[in-house]
Amino acid sequence: PTPAAIAGYILEKSFSNLEASQGSVETARVIGDDEVIAVVGMACRLPGEVEDPEAYWQLLDHGRDAISKFPDRWDASLIYDPDPDAEGKSYTQEGGFLKEIDTFDAGFFGISPREAHAMDPQQRLMLEVSWEALERSGIKPYELRDSLTGVYVGSIGTDYRQQNEGLSVMDGY
Repeated sequence: PTPAAIAGYILEKSFSNLEASQGSVETARVIGDDEVIAVVGMACRLPGEVEDPEAYWQLLDHGRDAISKFPDRWDASLIYDPDPDAEGKSYTQEGGFLKEIDTFDAGFFGISPREAHAMDPQQRLMLEVSWEALERSGIKPYELRDSLTGVYVGSIGTDYRQQNEGLSVMDGY
């Protein structure tokens, strides 16, 4: 067995009717100047206490700065060092920070507290913001099945867990 063969087997067993349903999905067609794309729901979390698209627009419209001091969840005196060569320290006292990143309703998403704690905060944010976009659109999640719906995400990668952590800190999540 190869990884590809195992994946194929799992797909076949899990989605036995996958090939039969592929031809039944309706495809969009452009006729003249008709629009085939509609943005029906948006959500975001950005620095500067931007919690929704309206707040983002106001930030841009007013030319406000989204940079702030370190949030209270960190002890800035332990992080800051004016020496840019100081290892493990920041030589700046400001940055772009999200509000309430440490709150997450794991139970709402069917996630155990241990799993939620182990997750990258961006995964938790992605779940929250995706759900909010659906709420703002008025679409029930189960109505998306077999629809011509796309989800577009803007994100940036981070190394949430330090690369030099040993295997002893890893868990099942």
